Amino acid sequence: MGATDISWLNLFLGSLILLIPVAVLLYYKTGLTKAMLIAFGRMAVQLLLVGLYLNYIFKLNSLPVNFLWLLLMILAASLSIIKRSEIRISSFFVPVLMGVLADVTVNFLVFIFIISGTENFFNARYFIPISGMIIGNCLSSGIIGIRSFYGSLSKNEERYRYSLMCGATRNEALFPFMTAAMKDAFSPTIASTATIGLIWLPGMMTGQILGGTDPIISIKYQIVIIIAIFVGSVLTVAVSLNLSKRFAFDEYDLLRKDVSIIKKNGN
Repeated sequence: MGATDISWLNLFLGSLILLIPVAVLLYYKTGLTKAMLIAFGRMAVQLLLVGLYLNYIFKLNSLPVNFLWLLLMILAASLSIIKRSEIRISSFFVPVLMGVLADVTVNFLVFIFIISGTENFFNARYFIPISGMIIGNCLSSGIIGIRSFYGSLSKNEERYRYSLMCGATRNEALFPFMTAAMKDAFSPTIASTATIGLIWLPGMMTGQILGGTDPIISIKYQIVIIIAIFVGSVLTVAVSLNLSKRFAFDEYDLLRKDVSIIKKNGN
């Protein structure tokens, strides 16, 4: 038993519900209508292309090809975090890449040695979707955490300098900014996690149930994935921010102007 197929015509007609947010955004003159239409258009095209690609990949089930796809996902996620955080690629590429790699490495070890074993995990049908969920869901937390940290630091640089003048080390002076960034990045996730099962059902679990999987099995997978996503997001933010300190400050422990939030510097 599988999920009922959706005809292309019904998919198109169902998508017309997007006219509602288009009307709202136009009415309030948000300037987001074009960006929204492009985003959803790209989403549809990209998913269709991925669907065609995955049909081939699942049949091929080649470990080197799977790892190549994983590498592309890691690079794309790292560049996306940097771009949306409005920081310079040259200064932050390595720290953010290491943050995403920490996410992938820890969660892969857990899945390989505890959850599924090597035979199941490296099967393309497990490897690619699970990798995508783990990597993709670290994006929002990574962006929020980095923007919060460097945005707040740029706006409150005098407070930071005052702490240094009072004898604090760089890490001690930055600690309040790290705390605030962590709160901003993970408070929404923690709040939404607390309502899972009570208010909403996650996408993976819903998809498995629609595909005919036993609900208890679906729940087990969903619990593991939610934990993996949260742990990976925390690792991504913590590693990225701590490593970026090596590039973001000069020899006097002052924030370098060329790595601050780009819009703030007018670039």
